[in-house]
Amino acid sequence: MKFKELANLVLLIIVLQSGVGILLYSLMGGIPGVSFTSVGLSIILLVTVSSVIGVVLYWLVGRYTKERAIKTAIMTMSEDEKKVLREVMKRKETRQDELRNAFGFSKSKLSALLNKLEEKNAIEKTRYKRTNIIRPTEQFQS
Repeated sequence: MKFKELANLVLLIIVLQSGVGILLYSLMGGIPGVSFTSVGLSIILLVTVSSVIGVVLYWLVGRYTKERAIKTAIMTMSEDEKKVLREVMKRKETRQDELRNAFGFSKSKLSALLNKLEEKNAIEKTRYKRTNIIRPTEQFQS
């Protein structure tokens, strides 16, 4: 979850709760015992509780969708792709030649596996001298 998304969610909750509170105050303005202070405190309480609930739900849904996407992507991978991806996830960042030495794959086989993983948005490759730096995408970082 990105900070901007979270801030937009909280802002939306504040706007909606404030609008409802002001509407209710304007409808009940003439009732004894109903003051702007009591309505304001109620709005603050509602906004706080709603924001906390909204953030928790947003976090849970985001986490669930991330885990689901990872499981779905892994189901479509070959065993060699899974092995390479696990190793990249474990190392966080590695060079392609180090992976080749770790698994004993030929250059062409490892290159093909990494290309497939890149197509599936599981890794990112960045050119570094005569090799590549391999990192898991944000979605696959543990």
